[in-house]
Amino acid sequence: ADNFSRRWVMFAGHCLIASASTTLMISVGLGFVSPWLILGLGFLAGCGFALNDPAWHASVGDILHKRDIPAAVTLMSVGYNIVRSVGPALGGVILAVFGPLAAFALAAVSDLAPISAIWRTKWEVRSSPLPRERMTTAIHDGVRFTAMSLEIRAATARAALFGLASISILALLPLVVRDQLKSGPIVYGILLAGFGMGAFIAGMGNGFLRKVTSQNRLVAFASVACAVCCLSLALTSSVPVAAISLALGG
Repeated sequence: ADNFSRRWVMFAGHCLIASASTTLMISVGLGFVSPWLILGLGFLAGCGFALNDPAWHASVGDILHKRDIPAAVTLMSVGYNIVRSVGPALGGVILAVFGPLAAFALAAVSDLAPISAIWRTKWEVRSSPLPRERMTTAIHDGVRFTAMSLEIRAATARAALFGLASISILALLPLVVRDQLKSGPIVYGILLAGFGMGAFIAGMGNGFLRKVTSQNRLVAFASVACAVCCLSLALTSSVPVAAISLALGG
C-alpha cells in the first residue's frame, strides 16, 4: 500500500476476490465442488482482502482532508457493521429459498461494483518524501522493531491470543447451528446478524466508552464478553440465547 499505487493495489485485490467468487459460482453450477476447492478459493479471496484493506484504509488520507478523516473512519466502521448485521440474514434467506448457486451468483455480481468504482474514480496521490523501501527490508525492520519494543510485543501477544480464541466463535458457528441448535441457513444468518448488530452497537458507543474508562479496561471487557459468548454457545440449545450471546461477542 505504501510502495505501489494504492488504487491499483485495491483493484488487484478486488479482482482476486471477484475471480474467487466467479470460479466458485461456476463450480457450484457445474456440480464440481469439494471442500478443498472451497478452501482454496477462500484463501484466494482472503489474499484479495489482504491486498485491498490496507490500501483502502491508507487511501482515505489521500482522498479527504485531514479534518474529515475521523468522521470518515467512523462512517466506514458504521457502514461495515450495518452490512455485517443485514448481510448474513439476507444471505441466509437467499440460500434457503433460492439455493447456493443464487447466493454465489449474487456475490460474484456484487464484486463488480467496487471494481467499477475503483476503475472510474481517480484521486490525487500525495507523494512521500521518503524513498521506496523494499518489501523484504520493510518486513525485516518491522519484525526487528517489534522484537525490541516490550509494549508492542505485549500488544501483539494479547491480540494474537484474543484473535485465536474469538475467531472460534465464527469458525465453529456453522457446526453449532447444525448439530446443537438443529437448524439451517436462516438461523445461521440470524445469528450472524446478531453478531454484527452487537458490533454495530459497540462501535456506536465506542467513543463514549473511551471517555469514561481506560483502553485496558475496554480490552479486558471485550475479552470477558467473548469468553461468556463462547461458554454460552457451548452450553445452550436455544436460538434466542445463542443470538444474545453472539451479540455480546460481537
